[in-house]
Amino acid sequence: MELRNATYSDLDRIMGILADGRAALAALGTDQWQGGYPAREVIDADITRGESIVACEGTRLVATAMVACRDELDYRTIENGSWLTESLPDDPCYVVVHRVAVASEGKNKGVGSSILDYACRLARSLGCTSVRIDTHPGNTPMQRLLEKNGFAQCGIIHISHAEGATSERYAYEKMV
Repeated sequence: MELRNATYSDLDRIMGILADGRAALAALGTDQWQGGYPAREVIDADITRGESIVACEGTRLVATAMVACRDELDYRTIENGSWLTESLPDDPCYVVVHRVAVASEGKNKGVGSSILDYACRLARSLGCTSVRIDTHPGNTPMQRLLEKNGFAQCGIIHISHAEGATSERYAYEKMV
């Protein structure tokens, strides 16, 4: 499996993978991503910033995620716990992972773990001390994936783009 930066020619396939993810979340009974997020414009902006990655099996894209070293405004306040690391808004010490989705034909093949490993390698290469990610309380498959890959649940954050859905997210972090 190859992980690489997404290009604009990948955009339609990425949107299809996100639609698979949206359907999987709906099947879990969660309200995450049910309001249209992440929209095409969000993914386009990720690609423009060089923060969108895709996982490929041969020539077929099977997963997507946003991975970047930048401050996450929604992570500045955490409830019922604390982050493992300290970070300043103008000098973030972590890589953040968002918008992880695996196409139905890519599930149970280690793709999610490969994305998380990529994020950890990126963090180390940039001199960051950790990787942070959040997930919906009802997204138990993602919670299991994170725990299997050594991420610690640190508390609860609230996202600003909930689109009328639950804003509460479980916050996870892994030291690299």
